[in-house]
Amino acid sequence: MRRSRAVSPLPSVVAIWLVATTVWASVLAGPGAAGAAGARPASDPACSSTRHLVCVDRADGGHRVDVRVGQTVRVELGGSGLEWNDLHELGPRLLRSDGAPRLRAGGITASYLAARAGRTALQASGAPKCSPGQACPQFLLLWRVQVVVQSAR
Repeated sequence: MRRSRAVSPLPSVVAIWLVATTVWASVLAGPGAAGAAGARPASDPACSSTRHLVCVDRADGGHRVDVRVGQTVRVELGGSGLEWNDLHELGPRLLRSDGAPRLRAGGITASYLAARAGRTALQASGAPKCSPGQACPQFLLLWRVQVVVQSAR
């Protein structure tokens, strides 16, 4: 008599998970990530830091940004296959918002005036952009940058 063996779906599930993880890792890495290790994607050419303006983008997440009272901090998140939202300040309110954050094509842009000295943080979240009827990974990317505001000279 011949016995039948149950076939486990686990290898197929693991293979699909590996492919999906690899694809979304490349999306999250952003443009230019195929280059040298540690290479940062190019910043939005529309924003370049000056004496009065400090530009912050996705590549600054997890880092510290130093500004002086009176400088403007401009946050630009977008162009990464993610839908960005909920940009807000955490901790002491040292930054004064220059209007509501602007949402466009999945990106978010906001400007803040450094009003008082101290330490605070800016935080936003990004979720994958998915087409209706297509498989979509379920994750949320938390972006946060520490902002250290120093007294003006």
